[in-house]
Amino acid sequence: MRGRKVIDMGKMILLSIHPEHASNIISGEKIFEYRKLLPKQEVSHLALYSTFPVKRIVAVAEVIGCVIGSPTMVWSATSFGSGIPQRFFREYFHGRKAASAFSIGSVFEMKEPLPLSCLSGIKIPPQSYCYLNEQNTKKVLINRIKKASQKARMAFLGGVHGVGKGRVCESIFSPAGYNCLSASALIAEQGRKTDYNKRVSSVSVNQSVLISALENKLKSSNRLLLDGHFTLISDKNIIEPIDIEVFRSMKINQLFLVKGRADEISIRLKNRDNRKWKTSFIDKFQKEEESHARYVAKDIGVSLRIIRG
Repeated sequence: MRGRKVIDMGKMILLSIHPEHASNIISGEKIFEYRKLLPKQEVSHLALYSTFPVKRIVAVAEVIGCVIGSPTMVWSATSFGSGIPQRFFREYFHGRKAASAFSIGSVFEMKEPLPLSCLSGIKIPPQSYCYLNEQNTKKVLINRIKKASQKARMAFLGGVHGVGKGRVCESIFSPAGYNCLSASALIAEQGRKTDYNKRVSSVSVNQSVLISALENKLKSSNRLLLDGHFTLISDKNIIEPIDIEVFRSMKINQLFLVKGRADEISIRLKNRDNRKWKTSFIDKFQKEEESHARYVAKDIGVSLRIIRG
């Protein structure tokens, strides 16, 4: 994955897009827009031309980066915000060795959907995209609503200690514009902490502290990911599920669980913390983590995606 610098008045392209996909981009459900080829010039904004029956420019989206790679790699890195089924993705890139996607930031609807007749020199919609000159770019930006349209998106990424959640945040979610936060770091900011062996003396108290800290963070970010756990180890070495009310309070839109091989996790924890974890305990920990993750997903009505490290 490689990003592109965004320039406020950089190149804007007019993008023809199906009305359903345009609506999903506006709502924030779709944060990646796939293309077989990306423009050669750097792009900072997408003017979304919603095709038949709308036939209007309905919104302008900021580009915060792009994803380029094999179709398998691109789907793996973007499926959580694709807004389309995998079948559709495969059909679109069938027979191609490379795939591309714009990573979308804030999206602003038009005050009134703009017909192409408002733009100079453009009479028919582009088959894929076309560059807008400076005059047309300013016209689109002037006619947008000042406040971003997307609702706040809250994702939760769980997994046992040492499974690689931080790497997943760094390689997948951060480039997609998510503000990635660690549950343990937020708890520590409030004067609470886990001990050296990752045990906690009071799971319930720490989670109450976490919810309070998270509410403050949500006020300043519309795309947030919390890196945490579905279960925790108590100071009595008992694996305790986190109360379902904690997850209900987070107003989560997406749930993810990272899983890995117990032997690899054990080595990683030994290198990181200089402590030996038994693989049998890690296996048990992961099973409890997945079991409770599935329970949480069903209870709050949010899909769970498992990422295998």
